[in-house]
Amino acid sequence: MTAEELAVSRRYVGPVVRLAIACRIPPVAMARISVGFAVIAAIWLSLGSARADAVALVAAVAVFVAIYVGQVLGAEAPAPAIDWGLTACGLMGELFIYAGIAAGVSLKTVSATPSGPVGQALRGTFVAGLGGVGSAGVWRLAVIAVIVAALVPMADICLHAPSDAGRQPRVFGPSGDVRLPAIVAVVLLGGVRAGFLMVIVLGMAAIGAMMIDSLRPGWRPVEVRGYRGDGRISVWIGGWVAGRIPPLAPLFVGLLVTGVLAALGLRNLPGLLLLTPVEAMLLASFGSWNPHTGRGDWLVPPLIQAAEYVFLAEAGFALRLWPPWTFALVAAAGFRHLDLAYRVRCGLASGIDRRGLGWEGRMIVIGAAAAAGGLIVVYPALTVYLWWLDARDWIVGWSANGLSSAGHAAVDR
Repeated sequence: MTAEELAVSRRYVGPVVRLAIACRIPPVAMARISVGFAVIAAIWLSLGSARADAVALVAAVAVFVAIYVGQVLGAEAPAPAIDWGLTACGLMGELFIYAGIAAGVSLKTVSATPSGPVGQALRGTFVAGLGGVGSAGVWRLAVIAVIVAALVPMADICLHAPSDAGRQPRVFGPSGDVRLPAIVAVVLLGGVRAGFLMVIVLGMAAIGAMMIDSLRPGWRPVEVRGYRGDGRISVWIGGWVAGRIPPLAPLFVGLLVTGVLAALGLRNLPGLLLLTPVEAMLLASFGSWNPHTGRGDWLVPPLIQAAEYVFLAEAGFALRLWPPWTFALVAAAGFRHLDLAYRVRCGLASGIDRRGLGWEGRMIVIGAAAAAGGLIVVYPALTVYLWWLDARDWIVGWSANGLSSAGHAAVDR
């Protein structure tokens, strides 16, 4: 934030900022507090009554305030490690809230049809059938919301250099911004499907705003090659051409094939044909060694990861797995990509996701398991493994390099 933006920010949340400074609460600790408020909001959202949704709205406002105060505190001594802590906690808050909304429908405490004062008018419209019938349709919307929640901060760091960190609160903003209480308010007024529709619309608007921002004069590409989340296989394939192929061209071919097959439905693909989307996306590996200095190359990591998320989600829903497993796996993959990208930005990782298998490794594992009929075992196993990696890297890696209260001046103020 600039000095002027910081002054405006203190005007709105000054008392909370002063309280945090008096209590010696560092920026990331404020963000962790927001996760607690998000859990409270999720619990109340799962109960389904108007009163419960109102309490959830108050908790969602508290999530935003805590995250925003953390941004104000962190803006005084900006660091990529702090930016990641704020982003990670904001994303976790969104995941809890989206899971709470969908869980209420599964528990039959929340209606899957539009409800609330505005929801009555939405019955009979496309919103009433958005995502599909019943709780499975709501979980599908929740998974789409997770995809959007992971892609917006990824696009943000691919577009902006670390020196640009620090933001005013935005409705179209990244994790934890104004859109979170706005979404809960829509759930209260128009029902769960309207709320998830708001998530998707605001997320796409955020990415669209970033694309416009990339056209401004003087903008320079950020080094994003390490943000792709490549595994060993992708790096090996890219070594054949040693960076001579631009990354967008083969990626668009893979996205076209994957998108068409996902639209037709993976359940209609027999046996080994379930690996076709994976084989198509491997074309993006030819750009893994390219320096990604083109004007539009900042879009490559978000697009690759979007294809992975869509494939994981479509495989889970097409083969009728328990929807929360699909939600949890996509969320784990999204958290993994963001964690790796911020590690690369802080100089703590090379950008090759060896332990997490990389985007292509996870797609190959899921595709092979689907073709062999073993997805019901592989999905939970991969989900638990990825979340274990995420937790381990947070505790062992980040806590030792900047997110704990020991050692980093921008954290321990």
